[in-house]
Amino acid sequence: MPWEKTYQDFDVLDAAMRAFWEHGYQGTSIADLVEATGLNRGSLYAGFKDKRSLYIDTLEHYDRIYRVAFLNQLRQLNDPKAAIMAAFTSVEVGNEDLPGGCLMVNSTLEVAPHDPEIAALVEASMGQVEGFFLECLHRADQQGTLALGLRPGDTAKVLMGMMVGLLVITRASPQSPAVAPILQQVREILA
Repeated sequence: MPWEKTYQDFDVLDAAMRAFWEHGYQGTSIADLVEATGLNRGSLYAGFKDKRSLYIDTLEHYDRIYRVAFLNQLRQLNDPKAAIMAAFTSVEVGNEDLPGGCLMVNSTLEVAPHDPEIAALVEASMGQVEGFFLECLHRADQQGTLALGLRPGDTAKVLMGMMVGLLVITRASPQSPAVAPILQQVREILA
């Protein structure tokens, strides 16, 4: 009798994503994934082939649920500079129901240097965030609210670097004294 799936992909991916997000790829065992998802080993392997495949699926899930949906919500703001600032302050505020930092940034540090497929996935996601910053900066320029001489392309890259730094810092130490100065620098860039 063929194996029949008896679970919802969204729920399993969300549970596995949270396990990977909290413990990292290397720190999350198959036993951890069994516990987190409520599936047995056989169902995990039948549904996702192996731990790496499940990890890739959870990265794609994370990207859809967190990055895409969040940035689309920010795009609705009339003030593009406020949209950028909201992206940064969301990191400061965090979410008590979620592990710290960003799963994509965590993957950049832990897995991407050793796995070209994951590196490409992470790079594409982070490129979309930089693209969001660039889009907002162009909108601000069209509205006449961008500081004179500020180059949108270069500024988007600087903001992306600051975002990655902020995410790494808040993952390691959510109450770090470095958070406030980073946010202040973003405000000054956008002034």
